[in-house]
Amino acid sequence: MAKTEADDESTLLLTLSQLETLCHAPVPAACRAIFADYPEILRHALRANDGSDSEGFVSEAELLADPIDVLNINLEVRLHSITDPEGREFSWPDTFLVIGETGDGDYYCVDASGEHEGVMQFRHHAVEFEVVTESMEEFQELLVECFVMDLQAEDDDEFDDD
Repeated sequence: MAKTEADDESTLLLTLSQLETLCHAPVPAACRAIFADYPEILRHALRANDGSDSEGFVSEAELLADPIDVLNINLEVRLHSITDPEGREFSWPDTFLVIGETGDGDYYCVDASGEHEGVMQFRHHAVEFEVVTESMEEFQELLVECFVMDLQAEDDDEFDDD
């Protein structure tokens, strides 16, 4: 039996409910919008500098396109505590919703409670959060700049006759 749009909507609603339970807060509207209508320019944006798909796609790492992947990564970060550089135990903050990862052990997240604005990067070596953009829209623009525009510029440079 073929999967229908109603099945997709039902799965999305169930996943959002699970994320809200996990984060003790509603999933931010900007995240809901991405789940409902992921930016096509990022869906197929390659992560590798050489233009190959050897490192996958932005939609599989930096800004996850599949809400089930978002749920799974949020469950994963909450499984165990880690030790910070001062030797203190660190547990993932309840309201911080992971939206992607760097591929190097760092995570991108938003605060579902709204206390901290923008998109933050969790730096796992330092065990700290840093705001990387002031909004989800800016984060998407940053990803386009890094993974779409930079790659296009490199391709253009390849064909310059200097």
